[in-house]
Amino acid sequence: MTLTKDIALMFANVPYIQGVASIVQQIIQIAEDVEANKDRAHELIDKIMVYAGVIFDALSGSQLKSEDSLSDLKSDLLHIARILKSIYKMLESLGRDSTLSARINRVLQRQELFDRLAVEDRKLDTLITSFQLKSSIVLRAKPAQIKTKSRVSTVVQEARPFVQSTRLKSKPRVFGRDGEIKEIVNLIQRPSPARVAILGSGGIGKTSLALSVLHDQQINARFQQRRLFISCEAARSADHIVVDLMTALQLPLNGNSGNPVDFLLDSLNQTHYLVVLDNLETPWELPAARVDVEDFLRVLADIETVTLVVTIRGSQRPSSVEWSQLLPPLQPVEPDAALDMFKAICHKADEFAVKLIKAVDCVPLAVTLLGNLAAVDGETTEALWRRWCYESVAMVENGDDRLSNLGISIEISLSSPRVGRDADALRLLSLLSLLPDAISSDALHAFERGIPGINHVGKGLSTLIQNALITRDASGSVRILSPIRLHMRARHTPSIESRRFLQDYYLTLANDATTLDDPSIQKQFRAEYSNIETMLLDCLELSLGRQLEAIVESVLGFSQQAYLCGLMDSTHAVSLAAVKLASHKSLKVQTVKTVSKPRRNVISRLFLKDSPIVTRDDKRVQPVDEVVKLRGDCLGCLGQLLSRHVRLKEAETSFEQAIKFHVQAGDVAGHAYDLNNMGCLLSRNSATAERAESIFEEARVLHDQIDDGVGTAYDLLGLGQLLLRRKKSTAAKSMFLQAITHFTKHNDVIGRCATLNSLGHAALSLAKPSDAQHHFLLALELSSGRGDVVGHADGLAGMAWTLLLQSKFSEAKENIETAISLRSPTENPDYLHLSGRINLALNDFEAATKLFTRAQTLHQKMLDKRGYEEDSRYLLQIDYLQGRLLKDSRSSPKDIAFSLSQRLREYSPGHRDLDTRVLIAIIRLYTFDIIGGERRLTRLMSNNEAESTLGLGSYHHQIGYFYLRRQLYDKAESNFREALKFHEEAENIRRQADDHNRLSEICLRRGLFQEALSGISSQALRLHTKIGDIAGQGNDLHVQACVYLQQGRLEEAEEAVRQALEFHTRSSRLHGQGLDQATLSSVLWQKYLAFDSVGIGASAAAMIARTEALHALEDAADAFSRFVATSELLQCQCRYTMLNKEFGLTSTSDALLVRVYNYNDDDDDSDNNMDCN
Repeated sequence: MTLTKDIALMFANVPYIQGVASIVQQIIQIAEDVEANKDRAHELIDKIMVYAGVIFDALSGSQLKSEDSLSDLKSDLLHIARILKSIYKMLESLGRDSTLSARINRVLQRQELFDRLAVEDRKLDTLITSFQLKSSIVLRAKPAQIKTKSRVSTVVQEARPFVQSTRLKSKPRVFGRDGEIKEIVNLIQRPSPARVAILGSGGIGKTSLALSVLHDQQINARFQQRRLFISCEAARSADHIVVDLMTALQLPLNGNSGNPVDFLLDSLNQTHYLVVLDNLETPWELPAARVDVEDFLRVLADIETVTLVVTIRGSQRPSSVEWSQLLPPLQPVEPDAALDMFKAICHKADEFAVKLIKAVDCVPLAVTLLGNLAAVDGETTEALWRRWCYESVAMVENGDDRLSNLGISIEISLSSPRVGRDADALRLLSLLSLLPDAISSDALHAFERGIPGINHVGKGLSTLIQNALITRDASGSVRILSPIRLHMRARHTPSIESRRFLQDYYLTLANDATTLDDPSIQKQFRAEYSNIETMLLDCLELSLGRQLEAIVESVLGFSQQAYLCGLMDSTHAVSLAAVKLASHKSLKVQTVKTVSKPRRNVISRLFLKDSPIVTRDDKRVQPVDEVVKLRGDCLGCLGQLLSRHVRLKEAETSFEQAIKFHVQAGDVAGHAYDLNNMGCLLSRNSATAERAESIFEEARVLHDQIDDGVGTAYDLLGLGQLLLRRKKSTAAKSMFLQAITHFTKHNDVIGRCATLNSLGHAALSLAKPSDAQHHFLLALELSSGRGDVVGHADGLAGMAWTLLLQSKFSEAKENIETAISLRSPTENPDYLHLSGRINLALNDFEAATKLFTRAQTLHQKMLDKRGYEEDSRYLLQIDYLQGRLLKDSRSSPKDIAFSLSQRLREYSPGHRDLDTRVLIAIIRLYTFDIIGGERRLTRLMSNNEAESTLGLGSYHHQIGYFYLRRQLYDKAESNFREALKFHEEAENIRRQADDHNRLSEICLRRGLFQEALSGISSQALRLHTKIGDIAGQGNDLHVQACVYLQQGRLEEAEEAVRQALEFHTRSSRLHGQGLDQATLSSVLWQKYLAFDSVGIGASAAAMIARTEALHALEDAADAFSRFVATSELLQCQCRYTMLNKEFGLTSTSDALLVRVYNYNDDDDDSDNNMDCN
């Protein structure tokens, strides 16, 4: 207080110093009156007292007392006074006013008040740092008019220490930087001292990363108090860095007769230090200071005891230092890490939070500021997202410094000396900010040939990269982070000339992309899809003299090509084009020969290709209203895109409107293709399949009317796909053969590719895998290199189907995963279903369940009942195999039937599918409902519902299994041999192996042991091993073990059955595990009896065998109980009853002790309780 009064008197003629002294006195006086949140308030007041001491000490030691002589410090002191007044008013509101209203207001506004205090606190930190450094020069240098080469020594000798700079900043919460932290920590832990530069754009998290490294446990243990964090944000020269380092080391700045720099370096040489220079770009980028800063860094890096870490805004490092490793500039964090960061701040994480963090490209500062907004009481992420859609980056530009205002952080980069020296850099950035996605190297090369108003594009790019305003990847493409791009678009508009140049370039690219034979164009189109769409939208809103019709034609070509490439096609461009045409004056109707842009049809099911591009070349001369026709074209294209987005009702409406406009315009070809699109859409749903067939026929009539052979081919293709969905494979194949004849005649390669894929699926449906493989390989050859990504993916999926049916599971998995990645991020539910089937064959039940569940959701959304029920059946099968389908094996027949019916309704409301009914029949066999199972299987066979070779083989196998369980071995063998014949014809190795396994089991039951062993080893086990089917190998080894048991070869039997158990456990086959445990129990019991027969039944080995035999029996009973294999469970219980009676063995297993309900013929009245006939 005394010093404050002295300063007020000493500088009575300097009003802005009087202002600072006065407000400090007021804050001192109010300190005792603060009641609310006293600790936090007094902490801030204590800091103000320290800062006041720094200011007043500097002023009191100065010989300058007049207002004019202190003019260089005026702005800083005025700003400090304003902040102190603001803090005083806020502290005043925390006073001792005890009225009810005052207390309520303090409670309601406490968070807002302390948020504001925190902002003022940060601003005060920055200003005091700036004042200290500036005053150390101004107040000391002016009286003596010092002019010496060694600025560092002069400033260091005279400057006063800033007491707060010795304190290490606290550890920040950092998300998604574990890899970077580990890498830098490892560099620092090396024997030789590290020199590390952390680079990146503003707000990317450089400072937080450096502080996280400083606070790492290993670094803390090694350096302890010798970790120095120096902020260079306010530094303007190497002098200031030296001052801060000496202050941090608590070295005296006065009284040292030698060179202060030498004194500092000598001190650093005494022991190991870790020095972090944060925001080093501030002094380093200043032309007047750059040489000195580089020199000082070189000297600092030469000290063996100093580990040096610097953070620099940009992508360029000082060249004077030999860096330990050239770390790439920091990139935004991953979305999951950004969401964790957002959630940690506001405790919210939902779909709108994800949208917000993706909108700012996961830039840490932007995510933090959005999280702070979301943390406000009553604020929702949904409301914030709506604000973002309207306000964009303005939402995070309301603070007063770079840490609370994203705009300030970006403007710091834009106003850097390097950008200031390159006028083209800012112009180029404003132009490129119109583009939302990465800009390919091809585009950049084109731009470098000249952009109106930008003379040196290459140099401008280099400047922007050096300042981390844009980033370049390994392919040479550049990208602008979303916050920078949006900031530029809001505040730095490009010139009209350069904007038109950009529009022209991307319009040309959209038009050229329909050239399917040029791979380079296709590659660039895929890389810059979003940029092309954005510039098309820009052209529609700001045509800059272009004809609307020409822009719309480009939009249509772009949309159709994007559809062909399988990209996440947006409806924005074509929707806006339709709106613009609606308000556009129609042209005079002209009689012209119409040659339309390519059109595309909607996606079809069964892995059939998204119906391909159709090129219309009308043979008849027609009167056409061009604008009305274009409206129809846009609406037809929109319907296709809506269909892909599974907005089926909207798609149907769009097609109906397209038909209306094409009829109005007199465009017969357009009308015909609209009908074809509508037919493809309606064919998805079995309820509208007949209507779809009628519409295809109507389209066919129109195409024949105008002699459009290609259009007719697409109608035939649609009809064939419809027939294939109905499982009329032979009729479908006939349609496809007619279609491919037309496509070949008219040289429509894309149409041929689609039809070949369809023929492949027809061949698969007819169990002709070799024919299918031939068709799919031809389709892949045609689609390769032509930009037909969807067709190529469909060919790969078809190959995956073929390989699956040939039991080549690993190859099948590779093909379907490639197909899925080609279509990503679009999800094809049929691809997912197939992937689920392959994973199921590979015994990965968890992956298969996830894939079937996702496919089921998508099929339901698409109103695809058949697809939904197929997914449901496989989910049911997985639950059944893992013992999760039925909950209680001790229920009555009626109860089990009712339980099964309920579970089926959960999975498949209709469960009328043939394969589902076969599965139900098999389940009833296992649950001891022999009569019900037999009735269902024989009914299915008598109806001859299986039309394919593979289907016939499957049903004969199941009938054979039924007879095997009934011990009717002749009938069983006859059916298994019939199944084997069909499976060999279908080239299905897995099912052939299963047939051989059952035939060997029949030999075992007939006592033909040698024949059983021969069939297992030479056929079943060999084939199962060949395809890697571990569940099948487990079945084979189990039969082998049973043969050995019957032959008394107990050691071999035990070895085989234990290996079988291992295989069944690995493949999660619960029933197989039960059989193995039951057989193992028998083997071990026989070993015990063998011990007993020679008088050593009480030996340790004998007792171990006896105990293990009981445990194995218990495990078998438990498995059969969970699987609801009632017959097997009864056998286990009967065996236990015998053992208990003869040997007094006791068990605590409910599965063995609680009797199951025994079915009999009279009790099977449950048929009416199961709605699954």
